[in-house]
Amino acid sequence: MGKPSRLFLAFSGLLLGISLSGCGTKPATSSSASSSSSLESSSSSVWSDDDDLPMSHDESPDYVYADSSNAEGSMHYEIFVRSFYDSNGDGIGDLNGVTAKLPYLAEMGYKTLWLMPICPSPTYHGYDIANYYAINSDYGTLADFDALVSAAKSYNIDIMIDMVLNHCSIMNPYFSASYEDYIAGKTGTDSKADWFNWGPGGQHTYKGTYYESRFDASMPDFNLDSTGVRAEMEKIVNFWIGHGVKGFRLDAVLYYYYQATDPNIAFLNWLVGVAHKADPNFYMVGECWASDGALNSYFASACDSFFRFSEATGGDSNFINMVKGYTRADIIADTIANNESVIRGENPSSYSSYFLSNHDQDRISKNFTNSDAYKAACSLYALLPGTSYTYYGEEIALEGTRTTGTNDDLSDVKRRLPFIWSATDKTGECSFPEKNRPELNDTEQVTLGVLDQLATPFSLTNHYKMMIHLRNKYSFIKKATFTSLCSTLATSERSVMAYRLASGEKSIIVVHNFASHNVEVTAPGTTLLESINTTHRLPELANGKLKLGAYSSVILS
Repeated sequence: MGKPSRLFLAFSGLLLGISLSGCGTKPATSSSASSSSSLESSSSSVWSDDDDLPMSHDESPDYVYADSSNAEGSMHYEIFVRSFYDSNGDGIGDLNGVTAKLPYLAEMGYKTLWLMPICPSPTYHGYDIANYYAINSDYGTLADFDALVSAAKSYNIDIMIDMVLNHCSIMNPYFSASYEDYIAGKTGTDSKADWFNWGPGGQHTYKGTYYESRFDASMPDFNLDSTGVRAEMEKIVNFWIGHGVKGFRLDAVLYYYYQATDPNIAFLNWLVGVAHKADPNFYMVGECWASDGALNSYFASACDSFFRFSEATGGDSNFINMVKGYTRADIIADTIANNESVIRGENPSSYSSYFLSNHDQDRISKNFTNSDAYKAACSLYALLPGTSYTYYGEEIALEGTRTTGTNDDLSDVKRRLPFIWSATDKTGECSFPEKNRPELNDTEQVTLGVLDQLATPFSLTNHYKMMIHLRNKYSFIKKATFTSLCSTLATSERSVMAYRLASGEKSIIVVHNFASHNVEVTAPGTTLLESINTTHRLPELANGKLKLGAYSSVILS
């Protein structure tokens, strides 16, 4: 198949605010990056030969990016608009700011932008919507949104928005009108009395009357059995499809009917049916924060996809624990294979959505003191079937964790901090997003921004860019089946994963080494197509054996 293109992923010493130390199954030695180095150092990491398995050095000066288009891509980018880019100097990120940064997002290779809630809301995060037919004035106008959609289209980028249908804001006129009708005993088609769940069993009271609100008193739950509610939701769906939205991220689907799987699936089927009447290609991805076993049952619905929380960052994260050497790679490969097989049985057209972190979780940067391990995690989730999501700032190792305020109350605001564009030019950089909680604004943050990193060879940002371009090159993997090949490796190494991705007549074999040292395994393929040389070691494929550098990957045929 000709000379393989080599995508050289060497560790840069780029400043990202985390120290380097060895991770994986073998402690860092002289063959790995020094534990005292910093990702914000101006010099690149130097890897010496592994005493146990020396390999040839990769002397390339920078990555080689695959010649690919995002037109058929499946890499998504999650944006908290308030913290992304401020176009008018008021300190608040806005829709025009997202439009201004479309060239960057297109350069990275993203296909879809997921905008966290953009409708009017009394809170900074927006997950309690006060008006489903308007844009939060902090973010701009509906005309600004239309302009964003139009501009994104010219870059082959789709816009997906957060759609919160489990609950709304207590400030939404729906709620007060429903209360008045309920108290008055009003019935009929123009009554909103049954739009919310009033009466005994509710979690909070409004003017002395109980109502269901499982997340917070300010977020009353809709009664999704109400014909009036469903008629209104159909209008909402059609409104946003009419404004060019291509998909919804569905918030809190587990709670539509409180943790009741069958009614939740029935509602999802209805919702998808409504959308497909207006746009047969409209897609939805659900937030169903549950174990793999519970989550897999939701794939029986017509919803296109669901997020894989078991693999995301956190104390029980499959991916992070594997990359850090706490969990065997073959076990995780078997888990992925089983999940993919189960969901194909539930719904052959469905697919998983993989991610490393999101707005409800601590930043992934806290999990790594080694940038090469960080890059290896990116290499993994970028080369899995279905769709993959980057949380804004993940590509620069943005920092932030859940924090406790002065009243011992938990806040997620530090998980949603301003994006850093440049170390020196602060144009467009946003202010702390929660103006009502200034006491929480004490986070140390990375110094170098995305523009600095794009200009630096082998940076984390450029690693993400390279992997997204590579995913776009092999766009068939979105619909590919996943088959573990770990048993063919004939190795005792805990941290090597191999699998086949196949769709129709197209297939590739992916091998990842998550160890902090070089490895040699039985080769599961015969031809080297791509190499991801995170630690500057050239892979060797000969005589049925594969040598692979630390934290590095290859694609074979």
